[in-house]
Amino acid sequence: MIPTDIVTRARDRSIVDVALALGAAEGVKIDERGVACPGCGGTDRFSIDKAKNVFLCRHSGAGGDPIALVQHVHGLSFGDAIEMLTGEKALPAAARQPAPSDDDKNIWREKARLRAWKIWRNGAPIEPERGGHWVRDYFSLRAIPFPAWRIKALREVSSLAYWHRAKAGDDFRVIHSGPAMLAAITGPDGHFIGVHRTWLDFSRPNGKAAIADPAGDGILDAKKVEGSQKGGKIVLRDGADCHRLALGEGNETVLSWDSIRGAPDMALWVGVNIGNIAGKAAEQIPHPSLMLTDRIGRQRRQKVGGHEPDLTDTDCLQIPADDFEKLILLGDSDSDRFTTQAAMLRARNRFELTGHDAEIDWAPDGQDFNDVLKSLASRAASPPAAAGAPAGRAIGRDARSGLRPAAGEAA
Repeated sequence: MIPTDIVTRARDRSIVDVALALGAAEGVKIDERGVACPGCGGTDRFSIDKAKNVFLCRHSGAGGDPIALVQHVHGLSFGDAIEMLTGEKALPAAARQPAPSDDDKNIWREKARLRAWKIWRNGAPIEPERGGHWVRDYFSLRAIPFPAWRIKALREVSSLAYWHRAKAGDDFRVIHSGPAMLAAITGPDGHFIGVHRTWLDFSRPNGKAAIADPAGDGILDAKKVEGSQKGGKIVLRDGADCHRLALGEGNETVLSWDSIRGAPDMALWVGVNIGNIAGKAAEQIPHPSLMLTDRIGRQRRQKVGGHEPDLTDTDCLQIPADDFEKLILLGDSDSDRFTTQAAMLRARNRFELTGHDAEIDWAPDGQDFNDVLKSLASRAASPPAAAGAPAGRAIGRDARSGLRPAAGEAA
């Protein structure tokens, strides 16, 4: 049982301060501006309403007050979230309503999986020779060369309904229909568990649809998952004959990295979000700059998931040790670096503890690998430098950017 005044104190925390402390980008200070979600990533799926002191993640549908935000990001119970916000522990709990049974959960998951399968089944091939063009044009807009191999996990659809509800309890309704890229999510046993959808609009610089929230709360996330993503992956290149695996958060990141310095003998997987790749942390560590104010006004460092994995977490992505000789984890640097780095180190440590040789390849600060690829494409399209002008340094890992030197270049 938690006293009402403590619950109220937790709910009255500034949603802006809590979001920043949990790793949201500075842009979250602007009402209705979408930024990457500190809980599940993306680019612009997370926003706040300062007047109402609430947040909304348009990818997962999570939303609410500061307590709900801490629960969303760290997966904590109601009481643990309040303790994190106020420093006050709950009194011994009274009897609670029983949690949904495993049977109930499995029924819900199977219904969601069947909805996802119906969407996936209605998709069309992406290859131009088989009539595809939406994904080809989207990749072209993002400077991603169309893959020379067939990606069985990707499909496309010329018109897909975007269902949305403003808040829990409301009915879902269609607020947008348009072309979309579909990506099959498969579980540990290789069976279909969900579908990742990206709505497209080629009039926009990033090729993703700008879907307005009918409630006036800004732009909704153009990427959504139907079905399950826990423990799942999107296989962009099969690993049957590959000894190395590159693993990143998004389709665009992984394919961009492959275009920059991949190899045809390397498997390519998408982990959907950083939490699924890294898994839960064994402990929380203090952030070097993000602060929280406790109940008596003292400033304390916000804590984020640490480097060491909780090996009891079996819901995150699992990779059998004998599947690949080498894992390369792709680190985007376009969100809070400390929080992201802690998660990626946790992922590396988790995979190494289960028998893998793993390393992290970071994009330059403030960028993801698609930013790097677009920059390279832009430079390649620019007029050649004047005679005698110094040649630009190739993209690679160096001390400043965190990227590897290009082949044949001195470190």
